[in-house]
Amino acid sequence: MYFTMASIGSENEKKIKTITSEPDRWKFIYEISKTYGFEGIHVGTRVGADAYINEFNLNLNNIPDYYEDLKFTFHLGTAWEANFIDEKDCKAFDKTLENIFKIAENHNIHDISFHPPGKVNGYTSYERKKCEENLDKAISKWIGKAIRTNISLSLETHVTNNIFLFEGLEEFVKFSDKHPNLGILIDISHNYYDNYSEDDIINIVGNKNVKGLHISDALQNSEIRDIPNLRKCTHLAVGDGTVDFSKLLNHFRDVPNLYGALEINKSNGEIQESLNELKNLIIDCI
Repeated sequence: MYFTMASIGSENEKKIKTITSEPDRWKFIYEISKTYGFEGIHVGTRVGADAYINEFNLNLNNIPDYYEDLKFTFHLGTAWEANFIDEKDCKAFDKTLENIFKIAENHNIHDISFHPPGKVNGYTSYERKKCEENLDKAISKWIGKAIRTNISLSLETHVTNNIFLFEGLEEFVKFSDKHPNLGILIDISHNYYDNYSEDDIINIVGNKNVKGLHISDALQNSEIRDIPNLRKCTHLAVGDGTVDFSKLLNHFRDVPNLYGALEINKSNGEIQESLNELKNLIIDCI
């Protein structure tokens, strides 16, 4: 298991936006990752964490050669805005994955991950059924490409009520078990917020085809399930929530090539302190 950078820190985000040259922005990110002590970079399209394409105006086709000593993973979050009910969503997903796989093959990106479909106001029973059917078809199509290229395709364990397709980790696993070669990206923060304990996460998905972890602290709140509360209680710096990371890291520490993306939108100092704490926990677990 190794740790990878998903957010560069709030002060660094302000600074990179003042750098006009793309090569200089790539150099800036490289130097940041080395300063923190990350072994890899988790790139993607979202604003904030893993926001390297849109937010920082970078082209992944232009990754410099000196990045070869860092491992790359790609996360397709909610930027494609597909809920997989309409045919146009499936076509948009196909086109997006086609482009990402081309980039991944050229630049040694070893995992491509994505959110389950979601709707802010939730799905009707018909929409949920249609969505799952379309997602099943999409994964069946692209998992073959993943196997041929040795680039894992992973589905993130987002199951927050009334937002995402799956209404719990049990439903998520029931679906993912239909695709044994599909990777799983565990979002610790979100699953913990949804009242799954560390033991629950390990027992339900810990022995599946796990390729990565999204790591951030969280608070549990069983009474409120809305987006404003979600933002207050997830993606916290390590130590600002109540997650027992030692238990989780101990379970996953020996999984080959598994990445732990530190996905917190905080200050430079909080990212550094969080990474140091996680590394110390790994050492303590040995």
